[in-house]
Amino acid sequence: MRRLTIVAGVLAGVVVLGGGAFALFHDDETFTVSRYRAMCDKPHGFKQAAARSATQPHPVFVYGYWNVREDHPEAFGAGALDVWDPADPAKVQLVACVDTAGRGAFVKRCDYTAQSGPIDGPLGGPGGPTGNYSVDLYKTEFRVTLYAARTGARVATARFSGDRFGADEDENGDPCSPATVVHANDPRGSVREGTPYIRQIRDALTPYVTH
Repeated sequence: MRRLTIVAGVLAGVVVLGGGAFALFHDDETFTVSRYRAMCDKPHGFKQAAARSATQPHPVFVYGYWNVREDHPEAFGAGALDVWDPADPAKVQLVACVDTAGRGAFVKRCDYTAQSGPIDGPLGGPGGPTGNYSVDLYKTEFRVTLYAARTGARVATARFSGDRFGADEDENGDPCSPATVVHANDPRGSVREGTPYIRQIRDALTPYVTH
């Protein structure tokens, strides 16, 4: 199926000491959950975090491809957001860092036909790019590293292949978008790599967070 192409023009205040030391902040600074991002740059303990309890659940701060409280709260049941996206930094027991680990398997080639349209600017109207374009979709390999927030000790690692190409969480739809954007000097073929679904990150972490 050929589709239409649309033509269109260090955290301040952090002091990190030797191994096993805590990250310190000035007393007059407000410590928010976003401060736990520093764990993914250099693992270390946070005195503001909760100790990892003997029983689950273990509330987790996830850094990378994860903003469920604002974007997808419907993906979690009542009360689950306080475990999977805690707003209170004192409740956080685990920190998960989501990183890319390379290109994965080929998924699909998406074919498009470019048509110059009545778009204001240098690329609009007559003379814009026309013809056939393709976008090759590839999965992306992701690595999740889980740390104890209080001590900075590594708890676990997991890997999965991200194959989300759209803006929503529908895993059953066509990964090719109905339209794409090209510029006058773009090559006829390009590559797009996938991102994670919320479910994929959650599944990787569930054994350590809620089970």
